[in-house]
Amino acid sequence: MKEKQLITLDENAVAFPVNFAPAQIDFSGYNQMKDQIDQLHESLEGYVVTKDNLKESKSTRAKLNKLKKAIKGRKVEIKKKAEAPIKDFNDKVESLVAEIDDSSSKISDGIKGYEDQEKQARHEKNLKHIEAICELAEVDPAKIKYQSSWDNKSYSKTKFETEVDQQIALIQQEQAQLADNIKIVSEKAESLALPADHWIKELDNNPLSSVLDAMTDYKSDLEAVSKAQKETKLDTLKNLKKQGDKYIDPSTGEIKEKIISIKMEVKGTKWQMEQLQSFLKDNGIEYQGLED
Repeated sequence: MKEKQLITLDENAVAFPVNFAPAQIDFSGYNQMKDQIDQLHESLEGYVVTKDNLKESKSTRAKLNKLKKAIKGRKVEIKKKAEAPIKDFNDKVESLVAEIDDSSSKISDGIKGYEDQEKQARHEKNLKHIEAICELAEVDPAKIKYQSSWDNKSYSKTKFETEVDQQIALIQQEQAQLADNIKIVSEKAESLALPADHWIKELDNNPLSSVLDAMTDYKSDLEAVSKAQKETKLDTLKNLKKQGDKYIDPSTGEIKEKIISIKMEVKGTKWQMEQLQSFLKDNGIEYQGLED
């Protein structure tokens, strides 16, 4: 298919090959009409409406309004005729502009297609650079906040690479801080005998200090509840009487608890053994063989 040649328009054409002259309206009877209306206006200057001339006043008003309407109607008629050439000229110019716009739009669409392709190519090239540099820095590329302006042809390559490096440095700093925080929380959880995973997850939405305070408060609450439960249970056992392998209510003879005896072997550090002994004593459990 033969490619169409672009036809150029002579720039001199925009000078408009149009002859025109300012509109001329010959209002030759203006002075005579004005004299008549001036006389009418002067004659009515001191006119007073009374009960006796009310009918005549209404008639005069109607004639004045009719005259005003006739004058304005004639003005509109003449104005339309005078403006007709301007309207015709305007319509012709607008039709020419519309055709030019149509042609320009088609070319713009073609240019945009190529520009979009170039922009997409720059975008993909930028993504490859981000992936490569993030791999070297051991940073997840998805954490980079991509700026749409990076795809612009006018955007400096050096500036783009610098801004990516700045983001990576900030992410590395945050990752290092998170690793330190996780270590601190893990050590705190171990010292409080709490599972660490939940508290590490809390670091996603809370500062380290808040998480550590929450861990301490939680442990205190657990200990308070445990202590209250143990005291209640021990108080109950104190009021019971031991008979053989049972605890009975001395006032009713009702069996309340059955004593269970089990043999077990435990292994652990000295500190762990001390903790186990403390637990057994606190809960009134008889034991043998835990002492050194």
